[in-house]
Parts: sequence; structure tokens; C-alpha cells
Amino acid sequence: MGWTPMEPDFDTCGMTNWVGSFDPIMFIYFMLATVLIPYPVYVFVATVFNWEHRTKRPARHYQDLLHATSYGVIVFIFGNYAQTLKYVHITQQLPQLDHELLAAALFTQGYQQLIAELDFAKTSLPSWKTWPFGMYALFAGATAVVLVFAGYHIYLGVVLNRTVPGFLGYYLLGLLIPVFLTLIGYACLKQQNEDAFGLSKLYNWMLNLKWGREAYVTKRKFEKQQKLAAIKQKTIDPPAPSPAIGDSTGVQLQQNQQQSAGTVIVQVEGDQQHNEQQQPQHPAAADALDVMAPEDQVVIQPYVAYVWSAAIPGYFHPHHWQLFYTLAFFTRFDHWVSRVGGGITLACYMQGIMAYGFDYLIEE
Repeated sequence: MGWTPMEPDFDTCGMTNWVGSFDPIMFIYFMLATVLIPYPVYVFVATVFNWEHRTKRPARHYQDLLHATSYGVIVFIFGNYAQTLKYVHITQQLPQLDHELLAAALFTQGYQQLIAELDFAKTSLPSWKTWPFGMYALFAGATAVVLVFAGYHIYLGVVLNRTVPGFLGYYLLGLLIPVFLTLIGYACLKQQNEDAFGLSKLYNWMLNLKWGREAYVTKRKFEKQQKLAAIKQKTIDPPAPSPAIGDSTGVQLQQNQQQSAGTVIVQVEGDQQHNEQQQPQHPAAADALDVMAPEDQVVIQPYVAYVWSAAIPGYFHPHHWQLFYTLAFFTRFDHWVSRVGGGITLACYMQGIMAYGFDYLIEE
């Protein structure tokens, strides 16, 4: 008696295990349609027509493509795009990429870039207090479109909730995830700029532990070297005495403690003074000199407490790619409005990536 895995009921809930879905063929289509084909085309067109975009070197292009692939895997699975993008052709019964999403994505990318080239649209969200009137009108119109799509998707969730009880609750709870991540980012910003949560004390404690560990290791190493030097001093024969210099020459010989082993200072009666190298000693004798003069002490600097300062402040800078990437997770219904919404959100998200890259929400 064998075990047969149960196939997901996509027609009922539109998701696998209520979370997401994956289809390898559709994922290849998805990456080609949203990243691998539009990216080089956009770079070429933006360069030729002098569209506003960030000039990138090959390393930055590689990083953005790699990040886009990683972000694409996440939104494809948890955005349920294996089902949103797919429709079954009546004659061939083969999954194909949905033309409604593609059309919406291509139209949105071109239209959005043309709008971005307008003078009043060349602004950023943090500078909203100084926007021109045209930018306020554009932002209000875009917000209205987003709210209309959001309201209709909630309606689709209500309809689906009739056959899949509890779906609407999970769907709306998903909105708390970006809110939660944004609050974490804001908390990090307050900590960096104001030490709002007193984490500098924790960091100071960790640095103190690090200093204590390094001091302990240094002391142990020094003690080990002292013991080893004492053992070698007992086991190695002392060097043979150097030939005595006759008293009739009137020359006094003394060893300079600051010079290396084997170097002496010869002082002759009169005004002459010069250095001369002593004859090479026996290896055993040289070794004995080395071990007989170990370091007398080791100096450990006292711990200097860490003092918090906002030398490198951070600031909150939301980007439109972050907003539309978040919205792309909620266009998960098998409905043409949801497919069009998915194309719009993916296009706006990728336009920001192709033009500027993956800028951070909290920047320094």
C-alpha cells in the first residue's frame, strides 16, 4: 500500500497550503518577463534617450541583477504568481504566461518612465514638503489608483472567503508584515541617531568583555614565554668568555644594552670612538643570549569606555520600488483585475531597480 501525495487544490484557494505556490516553468517565464529581458533593454533605451537613471558599472549591474533574482524568488512564491501568471490554453492545454499581466507591465514601465522625465516629477518622497503642485497632483492620482485596486482585491478576498473560510483574515494580516518591518527600521533609526533604547551600554559591555579576554590571553602568553625562557636558560650551555684585551692598550670595552646581541662599543683613550662588530659567536651562545634576555614586562592599556555619538546619522528614505514590491504580494487572485494589478506593481518595482538600484529604506 503506497503513499500518494495530495495535489494542491488551486481552483479552490488559489494557493498551496494557503501561503504560496511554485512552478519551475512559470518561474523561468516570470524571471524572463520581469528581470532578464527588461533590464538590458531598459539600460539601452535609458542611455540612448538620456532618461534619468543612475550610471552603473558592471559590478553594480551584477549586484542589482542578483538582488532582483533573489527578490523575485520570494515574491514569486509568496505572491502566488505560479497561478496568477498562468492560464490554460484551450487547444493545447499547456500553461502559458498571461498576456494581461505582460501588457500591463510593459505599458506601466514605459508610461512611468515618461512621467518620471517630467520636470515636476523629479523629486523624492522625503522632500514632499517642497513638492511643486504637479507632483502633489501626480501623487494623489497614483494613491487613488492604488486604493481602488486595494479595495477591489479585498472584495476578491471576501468572495474567496466564502469557499475558503479564514482566507480574508490571513490576507489582511499579511499587511502587518511590511508595517512591522518598517517599525523595526524606524526603531533602528532612532537608536542610531539618539540612542533611544540605550543599546550603547550593551555595546560598551561587549567591548569590555572583549578587552578582558584579550588582556587575559596576553598575560597567559607572556607567562608562558617567561617559563619557556627559564627552561632554556637552564639547559643551554653558557657562551665561552671572549678574549681579554690587554691592559697595555688602554682600551676599555663595554656592552651597549640598547644594541642587538653581538654589537659592542669600543672606547679608545683620546677623542677617537668607533663601532666595530664582534666576531660571530657560536650558535648555542647566541641562542643563550636570546633566551636570557626575555621581555621583562608586558604593558596592557586600560580599557577606554565606549561613548555613544551620532557621528554618522541615519535618515528615513522610502523608495517607490519598496512600496510596489510590497503590493506585488497581494495580487494573488485568478482574476483579470488581479493580473493587471500584478503587472503594474511588478513594473513599478522593476523600474525603480533598473533606473536606480536597490536603495535602502534606512540610509546613512
